[in-house]
Amino acid sequence: MRLQDKRAIITGASSGIGRATALKFATEGAHVILVDVDVNAGQDAAAQIQAKGGRACFIETDVTDEQAVKDMVTQAGEAMGGIDVLMNNAGSSLTEDLLEIDLEAWNADVTLNLTSHFLCTRAALPVMIGNGGGSVISTSSVNGFWAIGEFGYSAAKAALLSFIKNVAVRYGSDGIRANVISPGTIDTEHGGAYWDQKAGGKEKLIKWYPVGRLGKPEDVAHLAVYLASDESSFVSGSMITIDGGLTAGTRLLGEV
Repeated sequence: MRLQDKRAIITGASSGIGRATALKFATEGAHVILVDVDVNAGQDAAAQIQAKGGRACFIETDVTDEQAVKDMVTQAGEAMGGIDVLMNNAGSSLTEDLLEIDLEAWNADVTLNLTSHFLCTRAALPVMIGNGGGSVISTSSVNGFWAIGEFGYSAAKAALLSFIKNVAVRYGSDGIRANVISPGTIDTEHGGAYWDQKAGGKEKLIKWYPVGRLGKPEDVAHLAVYLASDESSFVSGSMITIDGGLTAGTRLLGEV
């Protein structure tokens, strides 16, 4: 197993990319702590892992709350006997057009999509360094380097690239590797519903993608396994795009 006995925290683990990654980590031998504010879905995901013989538990946490994050990391570290992997995955786009965003909404977007990564990483790093190192993975987006709107979300996702590079450089000598995953459109429960409500939106969106489909949560989960594993021991400070060729170029880019 590629993650045998790795001890992993995954935020935003109740659904979508986070849930798929938690399930995949567990099948690869990891002990997984699932973190989210959605208690029912989080407990269900943990139970699904346990039913298959995996090791998992759920900790309800608002990752934008500093004390809640500290408490979660302490609880997770004690439950697993340490932390080897932190996947900062929780996030959502809360704003769109610049002229329609008030300051409160902007701050909420940046707090969820950037500050939460800072809070979780800062809390987990001492434990990981004490273990001899580990892997930090942050989920960004192609929005972070390609202008397609969603101003607050996109700005936060862009800032993650700098944040993680700094983590990789500053703490590399302590055994820490840090990398960013930047997905294109992933057909999750939330994301898929957003595009389904637009008449013909998903069908038009798919035409943007050279591979002819949207991403699946499992696509990202496979990449996360690689970055969490010892197979990627020489990969740090990197941003890896997983977007079906979207940012390589498209013949059909337009309004959807």
